[in-house]
Amino acid sequence: MRFIARIEYFGSLIYDTERREYIPIDQDGTNIILNIKPNQDIETLYYKYFSHRFNYANFKSFLQLIQSIEIIDKNYNPQIQILENEYLELYLNKKFISSPLKIHIALTYNCNLKCKHCFSNSGKKTPEEIEKELKTEKILELIDELKQNGVFYISFGGGEPLLKPNFIEILKKADQNKMNISISTSLTTPNLENILKENINIQEFKISIEGVNAKEYTNIRGKNSFDILKDNLKLINEYQKNKKCFIRFSFVLNKQNYTYLPNFLSFAEQYKANAITFYPIYNVGRAEQHPELLLSNQDLEKINRIVNNMKERTKIEIELLAIPFKFGQNGLYQNFGCGCSKTTVYLAPTGDLLPSGFFIKYKDKFSLGNILQKPLKKIWKENIEKQINQISIDPKCENCTYLEQCRGGCIFRSFDKYQKLGYKDPTCTIQ
Repeated sequence: MRFIARIEYFGSLIYDTERREYIPIDQDGTNIILNIKPNQDIETLYYKYFSHRFNYANFKSFLQLIQSIEIIDKNYNPQIQILENEYLELYLNKKFISSPLKIHIALTYNCNLKCKHCFSNSGKKTPEEIEKELKTEKILELIDELKQNGVFYISFGGGEPLLKPNFIEILKKADQNKMNISISTSLTTPNLENILKENINIQEFKISIEGVNAKEYTNIRGKNSFDILKDNLKLINEYQKNKKCFIRFSFVLNKQNYTYLPNFLSFAEQYKANAITFYPIYNVGRAEQHPELLLSNQDLEKINRIVNNMKERTKIEIELLAIPFKFGQNGLYQNFGCGCSKTTVYLAPTGDLLPSGFFIKYKDKFSLGNILQKPLKKIWKENIEKQINQISIDPKCENCTYLEQCRGGCIFRSFDKYQKLGYKDPTCTIQ
């Protein structure tokens, strides 16, 4: 089947395996889809189940919509698989989604660079250290498990994922399962061309770049690989001509580099970036050794003004993930604020599942479980509810205009400062 549906508290999430994207459907629309049977008379269906809910014209209009998407064919036959979930009633009652929407899999801590801001302390690892990381076979099993649970957005990172043994085999498995694949990479390894030759459908390259010349770049990275980066960007641009691939540049902001931002825009345009995401440096991992790089709220306000000015000068999509109330998006399933442990999860190279990668700093307290010991579905059911139930809204946020989409901002930043859950993001500038 082209379409795979997850039943959710708001209706359903339908994944289109051709377009590789989620389609949210509300409760009424979901009930229509669930009740359509092959060769059924549509008018009879309407009067039997839906005449008390909405008029016939609206009913027909919705059918035409899902016909145009091809969820049903011209004879109203459904072209959709409904996933089963034995824990569904729990999630419906709690108004919480039945599985993550996206998983970030850190394949390895091994990396050819040693960035000052790296939250996972990645760098050159010994064979003994690499041996302790998840084996290829387990990752392939996990990809099948993700598909069975309706988790189709998958991001591969590290460390440097391009250094993971058998990375091409892992990518092929995700592609065979029709997943939306993103790769988070520094793009500074020499083996990129081998991956691009494999004709794998990769939806996004998320390329971390902090600096637009060798001096700026090396200051953060600890190694002059700027020329390799530029050569590989040219390869990605060639790949982009034949594949519908989204190029996102990510830039970790610190006290020393945010003045480079205006120059970064022309660099991004030169290498055909579709989007730029700016992140503030987090006080975790190697950044704890560099307190001089941490940003103040005043720095963030300056950065916000710079970024807003950049947005006015380009067609590139730009987002700044430093302002708490910017997290939310309007949508049936998107108003969760910070996505960690709500819509996204992070898998460490050792198999530990965490709300986000930054919680490596507090792994003993926030580990949801280990996939070597339990299946993902059971970990999600047993632990995620407990994690979310611990998070209450700070009373200071209750009357805020942005509460619905923000929900208090970044959970990690809040916990890292106060060592408790339930406080608002300390970077929030709204009084």
